[in-house]
Amino acid sequence: MNDDNKRLVKSLLIGFALFAVGITMIEMTFTEKDFELAARICMPIFGLLFLVASSIFLVPAIDDIKLLRAKRKNGLKNEIANADAEPEDGFSVFRSHYKDFFSANEACENPKVQNDVTQIYRNILELKRNRLKKMNVDYNFKSIRKNHSKFLPPLVSQKFSDGKYNIEDVKEDIASSSEFLKDGKVIYSRADNDIAHYTVASAKYVSQNEIACPNCGAPQTKEELLDGCDYCKTKFMVEDLSEKITDFAMRSDYELQYNRYKEVRKTFAPRIGFTVEAVVCVFYILYLIVSYPTLSKEMSGGILSYFFLGALTAMIAAVPFAFIAIGLFYTFVFPVIQIGASINYVSKKILDKQKAAEAINRRMQDFVKQTDPNFSISAFYSNIQNKLATVFFAETDAQRNAFAVCDLSGYKDKYKNVIDLETEYICMKKYSVSDNLQNAWIEAAVKYVVLEGDKSSVKTANIEMLVTKSAECKTQIVCAPSVLRCKGCGASLSLLEGKRCRYCDTEIDLEKSDWVIREYRAG
Repeated sequence: MNDDNKRLVKSLLIGFALFAVGITMIEMTFTEKDFELAARICMPIFGLLFLVASSIFLVPAIDDIKLLRAKRKNGLKNEIANADAEPEDGFSVFRSHYKDFFSANEACENPKVQNDVTQIYRNILELKRNRLKKMNVDYNFKSIRKNHSKFLPPLVSQKFSDGKYNIEDVKEDIASSSEFLKDGKVIYSRADNDIAHYTVASAKYVSQNEIACPNCGAPQTKEELLDGCDYCKTKFMVEDLSEKITDFAMRSDYELQYNRYKEVRKTFAPRIGFTVEAVVCVFYILYLIVSYPTLSKEMSGGILSYFFLGALTAMIAAVPFAFIAIGLFYTFVFPVIQIGASINYVSKKILDKQKAAEAINRRMQDFVKQTDPNFSISAFYSNIQNKLATVFFAETDAQRNAFAVCDLSGYKDKYKNVIDLETEYICMKKYSVSDNLQNAWIEAAVKYVVLEGDKSSVKTANIEMLVTKSAECKTQIVCAPSVLRCKGCGASLSLLEGKRCRYCDTEIDLEKSDWVIREYRAG
């Protein structure tokens, strides 16, 4: 039981006891015939004082109970509905722009979200928006920052540099709701209560006036880079050198889930105790009602004092039963049901699996860092989720193969009606370097929503992938001005059109700058 609950229980017990004594003193003034005049005058006065004292404890306690009931009744969806009240910073602004990007009122050209994200990530978001428009589906997204545990701050970040960019690996404790509508009717909705992962990149200042070229790493002034890097000739815009979000994904987090799990355990003990206390009190009061003709003759006072004192006695008598029930629950019931899989959060078995996966992730991250010193497993997983989104939401074979060196055209029909994608599990199983390539074998479990007519169905898939990147590429962020410019004719490129230049048919060698899919199997 936390400190707030302890104070609430203490206030209720003290307030109820003072109230019972006050009512009894006032009532006995009128029901006892043998009291002297002084007693008849003093007892109501003292009774009123006891009632006033009880209100000091009971009124705030009742208000707290009302707040708890309202919070429990409205729950997560109500908090998300009031998302506009959260503090404004770069991440809350991005989520607001992300919401607007998918709304029907947002302009297709120059959306606000383009000021928050890299060009490549915007292309990926565009694929999902185009799919939803094609299916005539409206997407409403709401989110709010939360803090599920006093042990975990709601926003945690880790900063490092890969030599060309300053990178911030951010975890944000948020709740979000996603609602998909067709012709004004909700066809699918979900609420997420997990961690949002971001990778944020900004230009690396190597001195007060010089920036490392995001393409080749050569230090120059911002003005020089805008005119074109003296070494690699890449031209940048001011926005290319500012802070940008390169990916955004919802994923489970062991530390957060474990603290939720502990919080659920802590709240169940008082719930069991209060339930047993209430049951015993109800039966005791029923006994008092049935036995009133007999017991009232042996007690001083009237019917009110009889029941108030009886109820107070019942509460005290029920305490041992409550402790016995809590002990029996933890001994026999809790190990079996695992608190109903931790009230839809995670069961202990899943927590253990997740903990083992995170231990593997730490080992794999340390192993990969021997080759790629600034490697981040969290940013890598967000990158992979973006690649998966491209496979599921692409409309053409060129778009679907934009991040692949294998042919993914065979998945066109399978994924053509997908309107939502959620990654439930992702893990790097193996890593090696060979033939001048970094090779990472990935295992992922995804849940995706398929629209068939006016109805949606949820499907799952276990995916195995081999992703590769040049062994010489030690940067974590893809430089869009370098990648999205044709090496053949210099024309601007968009991954929405695939990885081939529409003017000279030159193919982007994305593997030199980013992870690409070399093998893909979905079961």
